[in-house]
Amino acid sequence: ESSAASDVYKRQGAVFKALDLIKQEANDEEPYVAIKLITENFKQHPQAFITLQREAKKTQTLAHPNIVTVYDFDKDGDMFYLTMERLSGHPLVDVLKGKTNIVLSQTQKIDVIRQISEGLAYAHSKGIVHSDLKPANIFYCDDGTVKVLDFGIARAAKASKYKDNYDVSELGGMTVSYASPEMMRYEEPDTRDDIYAFGIIACEILGDQ
Repeated sequence: ESSAASDVYKRQGAVFKALDLIKQEANDEEPYVAIKLITENFKQHPQAFITLQREAKKTQTLAHPNIVTVYDFDKDGDMFYLTMERLSGHPLVDVLKGKTNIVLSQTQKIDVIRQISEGLAYAHSKGIVHSDLKPANIFYCDDGTVKVLDFGIARAAKASKYKDNYDVSELGGMTVSYASPEMMRYEEPDTRDDIYAFGIIACEILGDQ
């Protein structure tokens, strides 16, 4: 359905701009999507297929303007990939580090914080915790829209949704700088973990520039 083109941005796996041939045939105004490929290290992990399957399943339930839209999960041979909406802009981490020509005004900073909070609140209302919220997992689009990315390591807040022993820490699903004390102790994911990280991010945004 899609063919890979140029590189757009990278997270746990390389992400490429892709042409969806079905959308093209239907004369869709936006026939391009993004394809996220699994990295080699990630792919070698025995839980890789389960991880990406859950990423697609969970994120597909998160229909919100401040969360990236994931369309599908599939595999071609031994390569796993996700198809998702194509974003145009920059990772928030690059904006905050001055690696772009974007200079956020105080009003824009407050708006970025608001959009992140709304995306998180929606995910939490669905019982989903991100578990690795950080500026590198937030995308600042050219039109000012903010998207939270990579719910792939997220787990349901209620353990009853997934009753196995899958542990996101096995795949390095934690960034120490934004991890709550409870995460450092490998306790069960909780919405407060995201709120902890969100507070740090808000301070970084307000203190930037």
